[in-house]
Amino acid sequence: MISRLPYELLSSILEEAAYFNAQDIQHYTYGVDTTSTKGKVQRTLRGHVANDSLRWLSTDAIRQVNTQWHDWACQYALRDLYIRRWRGSERWTQSRKLDSIQGYPSKDVYYRDPYCSLRKTVALFTNHPPLASSVRRIFFDGFYGIETTAMIFQVLKLCDGLDSVALPWITLRYGSDDDWSNLLRRRDNGTALSSLELLAVDLKQSQIKDHARQIDRRPLDSFKVNFGHLRRIKLSGSSNLMPINDDDLIAISRTAQLQELHITGTTFVTTEGLLALSRASDNTLRVLEHSPLADDGFEHPNASSTDDGSHLCTEIVQCPHLRDLAISLPTICRDLFSEPSVEWVGDVQIRAAGVCGQSKGLEQSSDTRQAFFHILSQARSLIQAQEKRHIDLNIEIFIDHFIFEPSKKLVHADLSVGEILSGGSWPAMQVPSSKGPYGQTGQYGKDERAYQCIHEEEFLEGLRKGYISF
Repeated sequence: MISRLPYELLSSILEEAAYFNAQDIQHYTYGVDTTSTKGKVQRTLRGHVANDSLRWLSTDAIRQVNTQWHDWACQYALRDLYIRRWRGSERWTQSRKLDSIQGYPSKDVYYRDPYCSLRKTVALFTNHPPLASSVRRIFFDGFYGIETTAMIFQVLKLCDGLDSVALPWITLRYGSDDDWSNLLRRRDNGTALSSLELLAVDLKQSQIKDHARQIDRRPLDSFKVNFGHLRRIKLSGSSNLMPINDDDLIAISRTAQLQELHITGTTFVTTEGLLALSRASDNTLRVLEHSPLADDGFEHPNASSTDDGSHLCTEIVQCPHLRDLAISLPTICRDLFSEPSVEWVGDVQIRAAGVCGQSKGLEQSSDTRQAFFHILSQARSLIQAQEKRHIDLNIEIFIDHFIFEPSKKLVHADLSVGEILSGGSWPAMQVPSSKGPYGQTGQYGKDERAYQCIHEEEFLEGLRKGYISF
């Protein structure tokens, strides 16, 4: 019998069966529309059916076979769970078939509890704890209130096999120290949460002005909250209500030993918070990403050093196991590429707003030009040193509107202004670039044109003649 097969083989067979079952399930949700057809009712596509819903439906028959298959199906279907706040409104029709609808759909909007999915998840897991034990990754989206935060932590407390969680940033304000210590602790079964994502968004002005929301329980101040078991933290987005900032990262750094750190799209975390976490994890950190995508993320009291006098560029190379790097710094210098023993591999992206120790731009100062081209030369030396170690390394440096590829001595940018100023005589040779536009110092822009690619010597000539503003 198939049930007597080794569990690994049985699991592979059932996974294939679930996959083929999913092909027969509707992958999209639909609605009806009368606005574009002059009163005639027409079915419209609304969106994809969520993956967790598809997995649950595809294992419906498998769950009914026996206990073993039922347990496998629950683990398969509930492995990744996405809980979203419902948005929108509905008007009901009087028939399930479009061709039998008489007249227009009802004008009455039917209320639907936007937190229904979260409430039902709490009830389901409370009444059936084994189902909660099947969850490995869970994602919460759209829940920014005190009540919903309490329900989120109710769900998390029941998921004793959880490995990865994505939460609204506001849980770091509304959650208690008990909530967070329970989430981050090592469980009785020996497992612990390894990945934490905090996702921030802007709220409506009415929500911001609500005094009931102005609550910060400051769980990070408690000695019970320990981030030592986490291996990955990702902070994404900014908010206009109690955003995550440097103080939060400094508090997390007291216990953190991370392997991956991602900070993207935020305007309230500077290099001070970034370095606090990277220093705490200097012996374990393998992936470091810092892309603020806004000017605020580049601000620092001292552009080239920390409060204790440490040089930012030197601090980055102090992580001996760091492999993947994409970072935004206020300024850079050749020290960033001076350590040939670094383990950087693949594409390394460095975004900066200037050169360390230089207050003038490249077009204004020969010293700044010389310092910057020393940086490019040092980057080439590091790439060559890695080649001797059989490590494939490619470095890209983003400053202002320019992208530099030191290994190929190429510069990518929008050169249209320079062409006009030179009367068409510069640059002498250019080719279309496939790398841009990426935005100014890592910021996304809307007014950028297609980029062109020129040699570094051509770029230097444009600087000297004033065709480029840098």
